[in-house]
Amino acid sequence: MIRKASADDLDAVMAIEQSSFSRPWSRKSFEAELFKASGNFLVYEADGEVAGYIIFWTVLDEAEIADVAVAEQFKRQQIAERLINRCIEMNQDTRVIYLEVGIDNEPAVRLYKKLGFNVNGEIKDYYGTGKNALRMSLELCRK
Repeated sequence: MIRKASADDLDAVMAIEQSSFSRPWSRKSFEAELFKASGNFLVYEADGEVAGYIIFWTVLDEAEIADVAVAEQFKRQQIAERLINRCIEMNQDTRVIYLEVGIDNEPAVRLYKKLGFNVNGEIKDYYGTGKNALRMSLELCRK
């Protein structure tokens, strides 16, 4: 089940974030996302626990996926794909969705390409020295 995140989810979200990224977001950053007017902070709940989450922002006719992760024990169950698809569904009135992803994160790059995202360029040292990112986007049709 995908639902809006709450303060009660933050411990689980922080555990997933810290185990997923070498430069994790702070708890204060996640707390701020709970109240951001232009943001969406969603969790995927499985068997009563937070299995993954996504944060994306929508401003005017553009959206950006800021953070998405899935707990290790729930990987390879299409949870990230479901979360990203929900982001796409919620942004049908936007022109484009952007994201950055580690160039060496091959599973994520494959997933984004499968969902229709295209590589637009590379950002040097985005995740720290020697850790480049790909800039990707998904063009959406306006209704």
